[in-house]
Amino acid sequence: MPPIPKPTPSTQRAIQDALESGHDEWESVGVPAGDIGVECDRAIWLAFRRASIPEHIDWRKRRIFERGNIEEERLLDLLRLIGCEVWGQQDRVRAVGGHLRGKIDGRVLGLIEAPKKEHVFECKSAKEEYFKPVKKNGVKVGMPKHYATFQFYMYGLGLDRVYYMMSNKNDEDLHLERVPYDPEFAMRQVARIERIINMPEPPSRMCTKRDDFRGVLCRQAAVCWGEVRARSHCRTCIHSSPLMDGNAGWDCARWSKPLSLDEQDAGCPAMLYIPALMIGYEQIDCDEEAETITYRSPTGDIYVDGASKEAA
Repeated sequence: MPPIPKPTPSTQRAIQDALESGHDEWESVGVPAGDIGVECDRAIWLAFRRASIPEHIDWRKRRIFERGNIEEERLLDLLRLIGCEVWGQQDRVRAVGGHLRGKIDGRVLGLIEAPKKEHVFECKSAKEEYFKPVKKNGVKVGMPKHYATFQFYMYGLGLDRVYYMMSNKNDEDLHLERVPYDPEFAMRQVARIERIINMPEPPSRMCTKRDDFRGVLCRQAAVCWGEVRARSHCRTCIHSSPLMDGNAGWDCARWSKPLSLDEQDAGCPAMLYIPALMIGYEQIDCDEEAETITYRSPTGDIYVDGASKEAA
């Protein structure tokens, strides 16, 4: 007989509930700058289309985020301690019609190595297993996702240096590094995100099998492999497309109108899944007048998608 778990103290339960209450599940408006370094095009596309359920931020994750914010301020204070000027925390950077978006940790002036040079400031904290490769090899090799993110920031802000700081959560060791702008790399990354955003269907998988180690922790895996159906709303609908001007706008061809975020989440009765998202389903009929597509599921059931949302 397994041991009976110890009850959670009432005060701890109250704290956990308070941390989780009043907070929505997190979902980005577009492609977050932190995802530029994600290797899999398909994972970026599915996240951008909001195909999977939103990430639930429980009390433990919220404390992790708060710790990151605290550490960011501590690292900024180290620069202030030696007389550097720090400003521009959370300045926004946008590209690709506003669909690629991020916020910088700040800007800094007065570094001893280049006192008159303005730098983008990027700071992170990490466990020792992630810190050591950065300390040994530099951020480009040791943490390429961070490198891709701040290259985009320099691209968007027109600056050509970043000051990167990482602290070791285990022993408070520090890694400090000035990194130059690589315009060719940055432009390739932005062009890649633009290409993914404009794809009407999901790109091919990077993983060749379900248990591929590269996709074990991917939040899109269940939808990617057809284990669950994608969410039904405007971004997974065949009629919608992202706009490349303005600020992360979307357009509906069915109703000939722009879509607000609330409208995108709600969808409408005329919603038709992008056929490539019906993984494992066989299309057996299409009725243009009724605006429906009929599929046979892997188990042989019939599913009618479209304006009527009927199931035969």
